[in-house]
Amino acid sequence: MNGEMEEFDEKEKERRRNDQISYRKRQNNSNLFLFIGIIFEIIISLAFVFLFFILSILICTRVESVSPDSVSVLYNILLIISFIGGLALGFFVYRRLGRFVIRKFKLHEKLRDDVLNQFKTRKEYKEYYENKKSR
Repeated sequence: MNGEMEEFDEKEKERRRNDQISYRKRQNNSNLFLFIGIIFEIIISLAFVFLFFILSILICTRVESVSPDSVSVLYNILLIISFIGGLALGFFVYRRLGRFVIRKFKLHEKLRDDVLNQFKTRKEYKEYYENKKSR
């Protein structure tokens, strides 16, 4: 009887060890994916802010029917809108591109669920939540 328990313990230890290894791999992959994604998000957001900033400068220089005092107010308003719009568009593109990369390279098995949930659509997240709730 003692031999059976030791064999069971060894199998259980091996299973737990393999679970820990797979969890650490998924955690490392998730952290790397998020790090690269954050760097990309910062770059793309700054690019959109810069693009909208250039567009606001072009709009302000082309407007001739407005008085010079009004152009400065218009410029400031367009600058704020370009900053907020660039950040929002950067976040939107980051999420869409992240979803595309996950599907394209089949990263569902390699990333943690909390990371995958950030890139799911509402429909996918609702299905995931219902499945999790029914367990």
